[in-house]
Amino acid sequence: MIYVQSTAQIVDNSGGFYCLIIRILTNSKLARPGDTLVISVKSIILNKKVLFQKKRKVFKGEVRRAVLLRSGSIKKRNNIYLKSSSNAVALIGKWDMPIGNRILGPIMFEVRNTKYLKIAMLSEGVF
Repeated sequence: MIYVQSTAQIVDNSGGFYCLIIRILTNSKLARPGDTLVISVKSIILNKKVLFQKKRKVFKGEVRRAVLLRSGSIKKRNNIYLKSSSNAVALIGKWDMPIGNRILGPIMFEVRNTKYLKIAMLSEGVF
């Protein structure tokens, strides 16, 4: 469960590193895996190979939409308790398509039941 003003890690290769959650785009006060969020990028990955700023996909301070992939809180599923090490999001652009073309680490199974099936296919696995 993620609330507003929580921090999360950006786990796609769009260039962002950490973000702050501004808004949850559902009718609840907390976000579950698969929900759409509005985030602000707080830090980016500094790569020496990207010399020109025009090649970057995201910048520090940008407001973007994202999908919650993993949650650090405990999730109960059929008498099994699951917990991730950190909160993780993937950035999405127009038409709900992912900005990056790789997702690092596994995602929770609840993401597969949403409209973000492309993100589930890009990930390494499902838990």
